[in-house]
Amino acid sequence: MVLIRWYIEVFLFLLAGGVITYGMISALGMWIMARPRTLAMRLLALCLILLCSTIGHEALLLGGGYDKFPSLRFLPVCLSLAVGPVFFHYVKARLYPAFRLRRKDIKHFLPAIGQVSAYVALWVQPVALQDDLWNGFYRYYLHPIENLLFVITGLAYLYFAYRFVKHEIGVRHKDEGLLVALRLKRTTKVLALFLAFYAGYLIDDTVRRLLLLRAQTDMTWLSYLSFAALLGMLVWLSLFAWLNEFWWPRRHRLSVRRLLGGSFSHERDH
Repeated sequence: MVLIRWYIEVFLFLLAGGVITYGMISALGMWIMARPRTLAMRLLALCLILLCSTIGHEALLLGGGYDKFPSLRFLPVCLSLAVGPVFFHYVKARLYPAFRLRRKDIKHFLPAIGQVSAYVALWVQPVALQDDLWNGFYRYYLHPIENLLFVITGLAYLYFAYRFVKHEIGVRHKDEGLLVALRLKRTTKVLALFLAFYAGYLIDDTVRRLLLLRAQTDMTWLSYLSFAALLGMLVWLSLFAWLNEFWWPRRHRLSVRRLLGGSFSHERDH
């Protein structure tokens, strides 16, 4: 059993490395290859980068990487709380080309600002104090709260994005905008499903912390599934980025009527 778990963990972490590489290539593609570089493109690229940093952080935490490289423990690169707001604004920018970010939109990113501020505050502490904070405060309290907020804010912003998409599907005619809305609807539902699976790790970690009085230091079967769900989010969104922003618009010059005549029109009815 121990050997099987070891093989699973090695496979997952190798897979995580490949998925992160794929996600970063997709994000760079959004910035370099996109013509024109719209706000939607930039937000989608940023969302991919944020997911890559989140997965990298979880992989190092679960795999013991931070124990081998303690100087990286509180490096303020994990902005998981910005994933939901960035995707939500990407959906708005994709549905409404005239959409622009305004100063008042900063309120959506206050949790992420608080997250990176907490990491910076811990990162500048002396090394000896960082060890105590890492093995106590961070593992027992801060990381579970961080995961809880990631799930809550992620699902909330996916729900808000879904409401925008549903409204546009109801009012748009058979044009390219309707096609975009239908694709966004599918992607929003899939990401919400992956995030719900990821919440299983949060439950597992919280039970261990509260009932067993110890932080999550090794992977369980539930955390395998949850970590795979996090990888699935990045794979799906990266694939969606390539197809929706590059392949479909530039390669598939089919008529809107033909595209909407099959499964898309059936999806609209539901």
